[in-house]
Amino acid sequence: MLAKYFPEQEKLKLASIMRDSYVKMPGNKSGYNKINAAYYYGGRELLKKTIQENFDIKVDHVAVIDFQGFVKMVDLLAPEGVAVNVDQEIIDDMSIQASVGKNVLHGEEILKYVRFRHDDESDFGRVERQQEVMVQIKTAFINQISSFEGMAALPSIIEQGLSYLDTDIGLKTIMEMGPKAVFHTPDTVETLRVPVEGSFKDEIYPQSGAVLEMDYTKNKKALQEFF
Repeated sequence: MLAKYFPEQEKLKLASIMRDSYVKMPGNKSGYNKINAAYYYGGRELLKKTIQENFDIKVDHVAVIDFQGFVKMVDLLAPEGVAVNVDQEIIDDMSIQASVGKNVLHGEEILKYVRFRHDDESDFGRVERQQEVMVQIKTAFINQISSFEGMAALPSIIEQGLSYLDTDIGLKTIMEMGPKAVFHTPDTVETLRVPVEGSFKDEIYPQSGAVLEMDYTKNKKALQEFF
């Protein structure tokens, strides 16, 4: 997921690149692979290079979080939970403690919610749920720090949150961004999914398995125009 914050415009943009997107991968013997293989083979640096080579988007910073870190981060930033619509398929497949319809879920259950992909929408539905939850967490965090008490607690929230992340964003930068988020609250959150609609086809390759083969020109243009 790529994110860009525009404080003066009070806007946040999130773009999700589907994990099965078939892309050129620097240093890969076959030349191409799924984009999620970039992180597997070369960590954040290869992933950044892969994004730049395919979409001409320069990634300034990277933040990595694992499943347990995600659970703790959700409960830290949205302590009152996240409201989502849950259907029977998700409840049965992920053993979510919820009822059909609107539910307020917390860390462990939200992790299950954003990981589910065993329905007709597969990874496409999962990406939508991930973006939906990110937007709600953003709103909950802003609400939490918008009071005097919240601002006073901000340094400890940031310190605790950083313990769940592996990131190259410096503490100074994060401390500067916190107050900006309060005074320039991103009311608008725009989202994009890559590959965009009508720009890909399902293919199978021996070295990668099932992939999404993209129209690179169309998707590169869409991502650049979005940001």
